[in-house]
Amino acid sequence: MNSLIEISNVSFSYDGKINVLENINLNIEENSYYGIYGHSGSGKSTLLFLIGNLLNPDLGKIEYRFSNIKKNTGFVFQFFNLINELTILENAKLAQYIRNKKENLKEIKQFAEILGISELLNKFPTELSGGEKQRASILRAVVGNVKIILADEPTGSLDMKNKIIVFKLFRDLIKFNKTVIVVSHEKELMDFCDNKILLEDGKIKGES
Repeated sequence: MNSLIEISNVSFSYDGKINVLENINLNIEENSYYGIYGHSGSGKSTLLFLIGNLLNPDLGKIEYRFSNIKKNTGFVFQFFNLINELTILENAKLAQYIRNKKENLKEIKQFAEILGISELLNKFPTELSGGEKQRASILRAVVGNVKIILADEPTGSLDMKNKIIVFKLFRDLIKFNKTVIVVSHEKELMDFCDNKILLEDGKIKGES
């Protein structure tokens, strides 16, 4: 597989004080499914935000094998962050427009079917269950022909049944040339990922 992102000797601290991440080296390959896990405060979300170019490292470098990082990256968050005044379809169309300055209804319908929410496209977020909202947020993240999906504790507010559904759905996206990186504190969910990365005290302690 080809390398998509290369992380070399990256360290990061907030306010230049305590290191949150220290000397991180990681190679992200395209069309792969990564799980980053560890206890609260281990630096998981910070690493994800660095990969997504929402933060800049203090030391080291992150190299991308694609252009326009913002356009090619979709984010999924624990609390969905859907716009309640827009339908699920409109949320997805807005994401497409922000990324590509155009809408693609065919793409939305394709991924909505994969995510099992085709019948929910004309509903508002307030009309959906927690699991449905998270699948809608995945739809918003994946449309617009993104290369990489970054998910920060995407199942933290869901029951176990819906946690498993979401982690399985991420795997389905790999077939469409997507790379998925999921952060979770729940080690048992890492079995759905192809590559598991353990973070402890800001350092990578294991890869499998």
